[in-house]
Amino acid sequence: MAAQKCTNCRHAMKKVSGVNRLFLGRYIISDTELYICPKCGEEYIDAQEYERIRKKIEDIESKISIPAVHEVIAKIRFLVL
Repeated sequence: MAAQKCTNCRHAMKKVSGVNRLFLGRYIISDTELYICPKCGEEYIDAQEYERIRKKIEDIESKISIPAVHEVIAKIRFLVL
């Protein structure tokens, strides 16, 4: 596969693994693999990685015994405030 080029500056992007990223404002995925442009800082997640993350979040949300993260956060905010 050819090197991923930055959409902003066309510089070759660097593949980075094990990055912590927040998705949907609720989920921190600690093993994200993405491309980062060392020149301008642009970030890119390829389609396969995006699908892996989407499935991971779907699996989490489909578990009935585990309350949705947003519900837990709402309760925590209520108790803290």
